[in-house]
Amino acid sequence: MQRTTQTGFTLTELLITIALLAIMAQIALPAWQEFISKNRSQALMHSVESAIHHARSMAVTHRIKTELCGSLDQNHCHSDWSKGWLIREAAADTASQNTPLHINSLDEPELKLQWAGFQQRIIFHNSGLSSASNGRFFVCRKQQIDWQLVLNRQGRLRRATEQENRNEDRRCL
Repeated sequence: MQRTTQTGFTLTELLITIALLAIMAQIALPAWQEFISKNRSQALMHSVESAIHHARSMAVTHRIKTELCGSLDQNHCHSDWSKGWLIREAAADTASQNTPLHINSLDEPELKLQWAGFQQRIIFHNSGLSSASNGRFFVCRKQQIDWQLVLNRQGRLRRATEQENRNEDRRCL
């Protein structure tokens, strides 16, 4: 009769392994959360860029005045951009409102999109020009500007540099 030997982990080895895994998880989790938060912020920046380019191109290709504005209910314009925005044909008078052509809602409570400009909405004329002067979209994270998109009167959009972001950090306090 042959004798079989059983191999396995002792309780001490198992506890040491679990303790090491717990320590590594505590180190990795904050870095992972920061990574996810940064990616969500970058995705929001790309969505805003896309919406601005879309609104401007609709104005030029369809030869209509196009309005891009913040919206809380995805049906009416509002000065708050944190819940999303809509694109629609600009009405001739401010009392009437046209049906939205494109709607984007935001479901990121930690990211608050903000617009700083002379008007609360952006109107692109059929030439592609914006009716207002320069303005900027920005998002604050950890009481600093994470990114800024600067829109000029000609309807051109650019990303702000890191130095410009640090110069505008006061907007996040």
